[in-house]
Amino acid sequence: MRRTLTTLAFMAALAGPALADDSQLVTSVTLADLQRILAEDGYTINSTGDDGAVSVRATDEAGTGLIFNVIGTACEVEGTDGCLGINMQVRYDADGQETLELINDANLMWAATSAWYDDFGVDGNTPTVGITRYVILDGGMTVRNIKDNLLNLLAIAPQAADYIWQVGEWAPEEAN
Repeated sequence: MRRTLTTLAFMAALAGPALADDSQLVTSVTLADLQRILAEDGYTINSTGDDGAVSVRATDEAGTGLIFNVIGTACEVEGTDGCLGINMQVRYDADGQETLELINDANLMWAATSAWYDDFGVDGNTPTVGITRYVILDGGMTVRNIKDNLLNLLAIAPQAADYIWQVGEWAPEEAN
């Protein structure tokens, strides 16, 4: 029994005390922190570093099926060991059917997120529509709150995308 308890204590120490539980207050995040937060909630990590040193691309395979990005921001601030903000994004390839008016409307309808359009996208070639949730860690935020912000983004993004492309419940009524 003593060996088991010692092993468990050692494993807990290796797991990193910074994010030991959902009530832990976080004032900055590292790449390892973001990976741990995503892994704890069962997201599949696809890659890291695609959008900067502190960035993760992941899939919500058990939920919405969305591929999303979690990106550390304000990472080069003197006196900090990590990033002071987190930009959470769901990106869609634009197809020319979206309009800036619908994107702006989505911003008003889902104020917890920001909808945006980029002519060149992150790859420099593909027009992109994005739905973003940005959190600032100044003063601290619990791990649970970070996870809840991501859940909100993943719930809102498909609704906003349906609105922007006028599909699903937002599809225009067929004229008889």
